[in-house]
Formats: sequence, structure tokens, C-alpha cells
Amino acid sequence: MGLFLQTILFPEGDNLKCQTFFKICTEDSQMWIQPDECRWHLFDKGPAVLLNDGCYGGKVVAERMSSLLESPVMMLSIYDGEFWSYCLWEKKEEIDSFSSLAGYSEVKKSFHKPGNAKIIKRCFGVSEEQVERYLIPWDEEEIGVSAYDTDKSVVGDCWQMVDFMKALGFDFDLLCPPKERFNRTLSTTCTTPSYQTATPNQSSQIPDTPILPNALTDRFYALCQAVESEHICPKITELFAQEKYQEIVSVLTDAVKTSPDNHSLYLLRAFCWNQMEGKACGLSRKPDMDRDLTKVLELDPDNIMALRGRCPTAATTHRCKRHIQDLTRLIELDSDNISLYQLDRAYRWHWTGDDENARKDLEAILDRGNLWTVDLTYLCQELNVRGMG
Repeated sequence: MGLFLQTILFPEGDNLKCQTFFKICTEDSQMWIQPDECRWHLFDKGPAVLLNDGCYGGKVVAERMSSLLESPVMMLSIYDGEFWSYCLWEKKEEIDSFSSLAGYSEVKKSFHKPGNAKIIKRCFGVSEEQVERYLIPWDEEEIGVSAYDTDKSVVGDCWQMVDFMKALGFDFDLLCPPKERFNRTLSTTCTTPSYQTATPNQSSQIPDTPILPNALTDRFYALCQAVESEHICPKITELFAQEKYQEIVSVLTDAVKTSPDNHSLYLLRAFCWNQMEGKACGLSRKPDMDRDLTKVLELDPDNIMALRGRCPTAATTHRCKRHIQDLTRLIELDSDNISLYQLDRAYRWHWTGDDENARKDLEAILDRGNLWTVDLTYLCQELNVRGMG
């Protein structure tokens, strides 16, 4: 396979904030992004980062970053050495996109339209004339022709992306010198993980039940709440990046006195309580987490992350009954994960003595046939539910 490359530009972005947020936004191990192997450079126009070899998910990271930053975020990529493309976001919204090979298959998500020079001008402070020729999908009749006389690459060459970046004020050579770029072209391949789907007859390979992110565990989600709260609590994102959770709790406790209806404050405090759990001898923060998540759901009843966080694995019989209500609401709100919610609910039915409803949930999961885990296997055996293949 050929060259795969991803780089992200932050015009007018704050360097420290961009690097801090980047580390948090890349904590998902499935993207294979290694922050320590990524290369940063601070240009006059703002910071930029070249992602490490073998990673993917740059678009996800850039989109996440755009939800945290006031400044624009552009993700550029080279795909398999065949073409280059970009996506541009501003304040959570994708405002422009481009692919040099417009006829590329739908499976590989080509954009089928030129880029918008007016938007590029506004975001990067360049003239339309400096970039508009790059923003036209390649035409076979133009192959081998330079978009501009000063270019080092021609139409049909994926490295035209470097000329475009330079026009924007971001010299790619400072992220990846030409000699290194040559070695990268020879050696870089895109490696994707190999997944095996377990079947009921492969008992030794049955996977653990996936754990969905929730308000207590998802650091990126908590960071979003910190950003949302900055107008009330200045420097809260700085404290969050430094993991000063006790200090954040104190700041938020003062803030809720003046802004009691701001659900982001409670979401962030619940996350901080969870980070502090077990760090103070003999003091459990679970009641604090539960109170804050309950307050969130009073203010925002359909908050999926809060509903997930209010359903921990262990609970009293009384709490299990509340979990059943929360999981039933999650089934209505988040149908993509219905089988996971039904499995969790089946356990709660079983723990509260309602095996009839537990079996109904298990049978629905088996009929759907899209989930098989150790927990499902165990409960099916426990309740003598057939249909394991």
C-alpha cells in the first residue's frame, strides 16, 4: 500500500491550548495516534501538527478540536499516495471540504465538489487568487501542469498538498523535511487492526462486553463541559488540563451557587468526583457523583452520557430499579446501542427477581444477533435461555 499522511492546521490557534486539547482528544486507543510521535510547529499563522505514521482518525480528532476552539481547524490528508484532500471546521461545524480526485468512489468518501476560496481567505488571511487553482478537482487534461508557477508539484501529484499548505502560510518542510518525506513515501503504509467476531461456539474467544463512554469516564466529554463553563469559571480548562480535580470541584461548587441551572457545571463536577474516587482514605465520592448526575437529568432529562453514568455495574436493589428506568430511556434515545442496554437491563431484572423480563431482553438480543459477549453468555446460561447457536 502507498502513502497515508494526516496533518492538522490551527490558524490563529493558541499553541498551548491546541497541544493540550490534542492530547485529550487522541486518548482513544483505537485511533492509534501517539501524541509523543506527532510533530508540532508553531507558524506565524498558528500551530500545526503532523500525525504519526500508521494512525487513522485524524478527521475525528480535528472535528473534536473544533468543538473546543474558537479558531478554525483544518485536517489535510494524503490517501494511498493517490490524492490529497482537506476538511475545514469552525465552531463544531464543517464549513468546507475538498478532494483533488473528485471521481473517487463513494466508499472512500470523495467530496465531488471544489473547495471554497472565499472561506479559505477568511480563515487563513490569504487572497482567493493565491489558492483558488488548488481547489479544482484534477482534470485528466491538466495532469502534469502546475497550478502556479512557483509550485514544486503538479496536478496529479498528491504532494500538491504541500504547495497548498505553503500558500496558506504553513510550510510543510518544517513539519517533515524533504529528505524525511522521501523515506516516508517509501515506507509508510496504513495498517488497520484486525478484528475477529466471536461466535457462540468459540467460547474461548468470546469478547468482553463493550463499555460505552459516559459522563463519569469520558475525558473528552468532560473537557467539552469545561470549555462550556469558561465564561463562568475562567481558567477552568487550564485546571482541567493540569488534572487539578480537587481545585476544580471547589471552583464549581462556588459556581453552582450563582448558576444553579447550568448543567455543564454538574457534569464536570461529577467527572471530577470520579477522578478523585479512592484518593482520599475512606471517603467515597459515589454519592456526590450520583447527586450531580441526578441534577443534570433534572435540567436535561435526555442527556445520554448522564443516563449512562447513573447506571454503574454494582448497586442496591433500590438503585437497580432506577437503573431499569434509565436503561429503558436509553433504549428509546440511543437505538444504536440497544443490545448493550438490554443486556444491562436484563441483569437488573434478574437482580431484582424479575427473571421473566430478563429473559425477554435476552431473547430480543439473541433474535437481533448483533451481540455476543461473556456477560450475555453467562446470563443466558444462568436463566436457561436457549438460542446460543
